[in-house]
Amino acid sequence: MNVLFLIVFLDLIGFGMLIPVFPFFAERIGISPETVIFFGGLYSFGQLAGAPLWGALSDRIGRRPVLLLTLAANVLASLALAFIHTPAALAASRIISGLAAGNISTAFAYVSDVTDDRSRPRALGMLGVAFAMGFILGPALGGLLSTAGTDRSDIRPIALASAVLSGIALLGTFVFLRESLTDELKARAVAQSRAGRRRGELVTRPGLRELFGATLVLLSATSMLQVVFPLWAAARLGMGPVGVGYVYAIVATVSAVTQGGAIGPLTRRFGEANIVRASFVLAAIGFLLVIPSTTPWMTVLALVPYSIGTSVFGPSVSGMIAKRAQAQERGAALGVYQGAASLGRVVGPFTASGIAKVAGLSGPLAIAALISLSGLLLIRESRAAATAPTEPAVT
Repeated sequence: MNVLFLIVFLDLIGFGMLIPVFPFFAERIGISPETVIFFGGLYSFGQLAGAPLWGALSDRIGRRPVLLLTLAANVLASLALAFIHTPAALAASRIISGLAAGNISTAFAYVSDVTDDRSRPRALGMLGVAFAMGFILGPALGGLLSTAGTDRSDIRPIALASAVLSGIALLGTFVFLRESLTDELKARAVAQSRAGRRRGELVTRPGLRELFGATLVLLSATSMLQVVFPLWAAARLGMGPVGVGYVYAIVATVSAVTQGGAIGPLTRRFGEANIVRASFVLAAIGFLLVIPSTTPWMTVLALVPYSIGTSVFGPSVSGMIAKRAQAQERGAALGVYQGAASLGRVVGPFTASGIAKVAGLSGPLAIAALISLSGLLLIRESRAAATAPTEPAVT
């Protein structure tokens, strides 16, 4: 677990460094502010295709080979980003990067392999801490690197630094990470695949489909804020990449503290389903509080409930999915979960782009609150569906 934590941490720093400068770089090469939101969704479009693919493949060949392959792709994608000069090349780069980043499902599956139902929430929370810490340092470092030269929109030094960090993560995986799946489980996954069981069956299975739907709902809402916020902060508060990076870092710190210290006790006290319900409400409160904010610190305080809600959602819903899926299909199930999250990150930016053109940059935040609250209906249905019998494992 410690090795996986460090690998994910390094890889997410590299990803996070790109966040504060990406909108400004996109505008530099001729992309309008409204269309920047669209380009932000292309990364998640790649994840949408990659996450189910890598998750299912890792069930059959193991988690370690998939992590090695995708981390190598991350290195190449970051290097390519340093030499892009056209919107078309940027679009291709973001899709390829997202495809490689679909390995998140494999990391979650690895954690599920090496934990039991009692220890899994805290372990998944610690993996979430690695993500959050990556976002604490990543955007802040990206903002600082953007000020090292005379052009705050120059993405080259950030892209090269991201490639180095992903390369270190790749080396760490090769040297230190052991395979978590037994040969028996891999053989069962292969047999299940040959018997005709497809990922589509997981999507429609009672008890899982509602969780996938809830993930789609919340990630659609949160991605609307994520792609709009740099532009909203620049227009409303006059903030540039450095300021946006620091806001992201503070919000990620709240997430890390919540996931690292609270998710285990909260799960034992309230149960995963109740935590997921609270996530929707807290996120909606955060969206609505941001809209009237007039200073950076008001904005940070408004984002605290959003940060708490979204930080506890991932470990809780992925833990519920790991319980309800069979051992030899966890990679595939968590791949569908990450695919649903990626679909939300595609739908959210595209939706936000259209709303922003009509209602301004605050409009997507109000709609995001309504979308988030609709997820409560899915979690209520999930409780009843979870009692339905599941099919026996293929042996």
